[in-house]
Amino acid sequence: MKILNLSATYTGDIPPRSTEVVYCGASVFRDACYQLVSSFLLTYITFSGLLTSSVADPSAYLAQMSVISIIVIICRIWDGINDPIMGWIIEKFHFKWGKYKPWILLGGILNTIVVLTLFLAHPTGWGFVALFGVFYFLWDIVWTINDIAYWSMLPSLTTDEKRRNNITTAMQICISVGVFAVYGAVPLLVGAIPGFSSAETYGLIAIVVTTLYLISQIVLVLVCKEHDRREETIEEKENGEVRFRDIFRLFGKNDQFRWIIIAILLNYLAAGTLVAFGMYYFYLNYGYGSDKGGNIQFIFTVMYAIGTLIAQFLYPLLTKLLSRKQMLLASGGILIIGYLAMLFLGFPLFSDTPVAYGSLVWLLYVPAVFIFFAQGIIAVVLIVQLQSTIEYNEYNFGERKEALVSSMRALVAKWGSAIQQGLVYATLAATGLYAVTSRISDLEYINNDGGFESAQEFNDEVQAIIDSVSRDQKIGMAIGMIIVPLAIMLVSVAIASFVFKIDERKYNEMVAAINERKKKDSAAV
Repeated sequence: MKILNLSATYTGDIPPRSTEVVYCGASVFRDACYQLVSSFLLTYITFSGLLTSSVADPSAYLAQMSVISIIVIICRIWDGINDPIMGWIIEKFHFKWGKYKPWILLGGILNTIVVLTLFLAHPTGWGFVALFGVFYFLWDIVWTINDIAYWSMLPSLTTDEKRRNNITTAMQICISVGVFAVYGAVPLLVGAIPGFSSAETYGLIAIVVTTLYLISQIVLVLVCKEHDRREETIEEKENGEVRFRDIFRLFGKNDQFRWIIIAILLNYLAAGTLVAFGMYYFYLNYGYGSDKGGNIQFIFTVMYAIGTLIAQFLYPLLTKLLSRKQMLLASGGILIIGYLAMLFLGFPLFSDTPVAYGSLVWLLYVPAVFIFFAQGIIAVVLIVQLQSTIEYNEYNFGERKEALVSSMRALVAKWGSAIQQGLVYATLAATGLYAVTSRISDLEYINNDGGFESAQEFNDEVQAIIDSVSRDQKIGMAIGMIIVPLAIMLVSVAIASFVFKIDERKYNEMVAAINERKKKDSAAV
């Protein structure tokens, strides 16, 4: 019996049940940890008073925010090299524990340390900027180690289309649970725990999230089995060892891979933009704090969860009724209706307040369910289409390259996130809302130093700032939050529907041909 089952493998197209369950379940905590950093780290910096007060020293505050923005841009550029390099490393270096699990564990341990440092270390001013620069760069590296290995393991589990669809759907459901947990918890908890500042609350959330994340990665390594690599094709062995230039050759020769990567990049950019505006939108429209805009955002997040989970639960059923192309086109139509409804209900187009305001705020939640349902369907279809390019690669060139393909998904996810953050901040800057958020950050800075006699005094000061936001500024936010992402999402759907050519029939033909080739290779040996 192998010690702790670390190096145990399986053969065939049916993974052990324990492997399926643990592999998918681990993504709850992985994505919760990722979203905490990617979606809330900059919000944490903006609203927690960690930078020099813009009232005490405006030039220092602007300089610090500029340096932080430059650091983020540099790290995203590094991602252009970092992710494919990790994919190449995974393809080239294998261990007794397996091809993927050693990297999953190493990245999990290092990522936990880095994330805790980002949220628990509280130097202020330039001291925090220096800490951010070092540890944000490290986070980019250590997360990549874990993320590329984890996603690369998915297509290796099975080539059976139905089983792969089921595993992908289950994983997407678990990812959604992790994302929703963080999106719901942060606005609900920040400012709601007596005696805890915003910075301290974020630190407490980080401790809980990273602890669960690390435990999940350890369980995955101990329980999950990898597919036996001895089932590689003769052609793949004859192609020799993996070379670094294979990263670029993959783009050059696999045309379907190129198109689906473009579609996924656009999807990541557009689908997350609505949520990326989250706390800015809800705070500036409905009031600052967990009992005002934060509470409305929490309910909105519940709608996000409901819409996405319905999509992911229904996806296996929909595959029996509709083709992937039909699902994409139907989802595109739903997006148009949902986004336009969100625009007319959630922004003050007709008066100084939105239609969905006061007792009618519940109207805001209706289009949210439809938007996130459609986005959930599109997300699963795109991941399935990306995985099919692995068989396309094997069918045409005799090599799978799971890790390289998966590394590109991670790369465009981060590029999409970076462009998305740029869109958010460009919108805030162009509308003058960035100055509003910096004034709120100043009040948080003063509050952390005990500068207010009561919580009510602090809340009144913040509300006065929010009341100064004009109708035109909010409509300007609508362009970046609603119009731009809708247009980008529709382009993504068009590429995946009309340019990408691997449909269900083509995929089954490729798998049948690959299996026939394997039989001939085995007989020849």
